[in-house]
Parts: sequence; structure tokens; C-alpha cells
Amino acid sequence: MRSLCRLSLGLSLLAVLTFTSVLVRAPSAQAACVNGQETYVDPNTGTVKTRVCDGGNPGGGGTPGTGGPTQCTRSTGEAIPCTSGSARWSPANDCYLFAMDQPAADDPRWATSGGTPETGRFYACDDNPQLWIYVANGEAAPPDPAELAQQAFGAVQLTTPTVQLAPAPPAKSYVGLDTWMWMPLGQWAPLTNTVTAGATSVTVTIEPRWVTWNMGPGSKVCYDAGRVWKVGQMPPGSTTSCSYKYTRVSDFQPNGAWPVSAAITWRVNWTCAGNCLAAAGSLGEVDGPAGTANLVVGERQSVNVLPDEKRKS
Repeated sequence: MRSLCRLSLGLSLLAVLTFTSVLVRAPSAQAACVNGQETYVDPNTGTVKTRVCDGGNPGGGGTPGTGGPTQCTRSTGEAIPCTSGSARWSPANDCYLFAMDQPAADDPRWATSGGTPETGRFYACDDNPQLWIYVANGEAAPPDPAELAQQAFGAVQLTTPTVQLAPAPPAKSYVGLDTWMWMPLGQWAPLTNTVTAGATSVTVTIEPRWVTWNMGPGSKVCYDAGRVWKVGQMPPGSTTSCSYKYTRVSDFQPNGAWPVSAAITWRVNWTCAGNCLAAAGSLGEVDGPAGTANLVVGERQSVNVLPDEKRKS
């Protein structure tokens, strides 16, 4: 009697495992990957969309666990590694997927998934190994948002400062005199650009941090556009946050003038919207192109004039 009970329990467990193993998640799309793009029907809305693809395994890196970004994000917003051993994070399934031995062509799981051995592969989800997930060929994870950010940044023309000086060339500046430097205020402004790939959009924001003024014999770092000098409108004792005091004349420089240049250093941050592996990041600080000018620097000579009676004695 005890043997019959064990046999009955064993058959019941086998039935449960057999039923569980054929559970699959329906494919979100089945489409051909052509030139890195594919057109598919969104199963949630029924609308036709396009997305980035690479014809490889989920995550876009060929074998799961290789290539691609290193930082991914759960649906809860938690930052996690994009790989775990040989498994790769799948944002679409919100779990790590690892490759499995594929079932035979006549296995009922193919029919349940809506696919075939020719149209896709099965993967297992780490949070439920009994749940086999069908992934259509060409269905890839979102692109690395940092790479899209690089594309967006590369398409932006960084501002070249228009060098403004007071005294203004061709007038001279002088040793010991504060030479004012500035650029038009509109050139000290953030720049933005957005790149979209499939359901992923990345926007870069490029903000000016400081400007390096190379004045010839030395340099000055300023943290704004500088103050405009207005001839005849500046009250006595006016000051600026961006000026330079020469200690040497320019007589022995080529063309008798000091070369002057100004280049902005920019901070490049990005944010991701849509289907994203990460919500935000930074490309760091980047030096922009330099605007140039030339400034003649002289030296004031003082002349002492004696009174008439002193000259006669």
C-alpha cells in the first residue's frame, strides 16, 4: 500500500513538472533584422513600430553575457550589472536570460510559443527556470544609451567663442592695465540634441562650465561669459570677473602682438526615455573649439617736466 502511494505521488509531481515546462511567454515580435532595424507589431497596441536589432541573442551581444553596456536597470529602477555569469539582462522580460538546449522540432512548446526552430530560440528566466521564454531572431535589447549619447553629442557643433577685449584691437593694452575679456552672452548657453533608435530616445545636454583664456605669456580661467565693456558707459572703478594683467610687452612677438584664444569646456550629460538600459549618465567634460584674436601690449613711459626756474638753475 505504501509503495502504491509513493507511485501515485511521483506521477502527480511528474505531471506538474511536465505542465510547468511547457509554459512560455509569447514572442513580442517576429521580424527580420535588416541593416540594424526591424519593423514589428507591438502586441500591446497593435501598432507597427521599428527598433534597433542585431540578429543575435537577446541583449544584442551575440552570446548572452558578452558585449554591450555594463550597467542595466530593473523595472523598479534598481541599477544592476547587465550580465550574471553567462546570462544577460533582458529589459523586456525584467530578468536574466540564459541559453538552453533547444527542444525538438515536434516539441509542443514551439506551437505554444508561436515560433519554430527556424524563427527563434528558447531561453530560461533566472527568476523562474521552469518558464521557457521564446525570443524571435532579430529581437534585441535596447541599444546602449551611452552610445546613443555619443551619437547625439557628435552631431552638435560646439560654440566657438567670439573673442572680445577691452582695450579692443587694434588699440593697445598696456603692462599693468586690467585687460577685460568676454564673449557674447548668447554663446554661454546650454546646447541639446536627441537621437532616437526604435523605442529608445537619448537627449544630451551640453552645458558650459568654464572658459580658458590663453593670453600669450599666461592664461586665465573664467567661469562665465565675462562682463561687456561699454565705451563711455562704465562708471569709474568698474570691475569684471574675467580680466588679465600683462607684465610683458608684445614688441618681440610675431607681428608685434600677443596671440589670444578662448575655448569653452563643456559638461555633457544625457537622459534616456522610452525603453532604456539606464535612465541617465554623463560623457564627462569636453573642450570646445577656440576663438582667436591678437592684442598689442605696450608700456607707458612717464616723462618728468621740471618747472622753468628749475631748468634755468
